[in-house]
Order: sequence, then structure tokens, then C-alpha cells
Amino acid sequence: MFYTLFLYIHIVSAVGSIGPLFSLIPIIKKMESTDESQLSGLVQSFQSAITVVKHAGHILVFSGILLIIFSGWMWTTSWVVLTIAIMIGSIVFLARAFKPTLKTYGTQDFQKEIFVKKLGKATWQYILILLVMLWLMVAKPVLW
Repeated sequence: MFYTLFLYIHIVSAVGSIGPLFSLIPIIKKMESTDESQLSGLVQSFQSAITVVKHAGHILVFSGILLIIFSGWMWTTSWVVLTIAIMIGSIVFLARAFKPTLKTYGTQDFQKEIFVKKLGKATWQYILILLVMLWLMVAKPVLW
């Protein structure tokens, strides 16, 4: 019973941590064509989506830990080790990819073209990272 509940929570939180990233793609496209004076709402939407991703990621990690404990998988299983390693790397990436760029908005350092390009590149990179982790959790490949 608990395993099924935690599995459901884990799946919903995975959707919550990946899904909003795809909504950022049209926001970034809109940023490219929007005048700087009207960019504020798009930047706030972007930041809100990143906040959802971050908090869903917290639930994802917690439910994943519980699933490993209740499932009988070993912490040394290859797909578990790789998922944890990529997850740790993604936490560092998330902190360095979005926050410093978003902090430049409204400052002297802000350059719209560079800002939008960095956000777009970081968004696609983060989507790729999360999709690799998703593949590891679904396929559960035995690599050693």
C-alpha cells in the first residue's frame, strides 16, 4: 500500500519537475521578440516555473529515497548510483544555470540577447539531464 502511494507521488513529482521546463520554451521564444520594457512578466513566469521545478524536485528526491528503501533495490545498483550522481550534478547545474542569469535582469549587466540565449540553452540542457534521469529510473539498466 505505501509503496504504491510513494510510487504515485514519485511519478507526479517527476511530471512536476520536468513538465514546467517545456512551458519555458514558448516563454523564451516570446522573450526574443518582446521589447525590454515588457519583459518583466515573462521573467516572472520563468522564475515561477523554475520554482515549481525546484520544489517538485524536492518531493521527487524524498519519494525516491522512500521507494528505494521499500522496494529492496540496493543503493549500489548501477541505475541508482547513476541517478544519484546525475541528480547531484543537476542540483549544481540548476543553481548555476538559472539563478545568476536571472539575477542580471534589471541591472546594468543585463543584455537581453545574451540573457535569452543563456536561459534557452540552460533550459534545454536541464531538460536533457532530467530526461536521462527519467530513463534511468524507468529502464533501470544494469550497467555493472
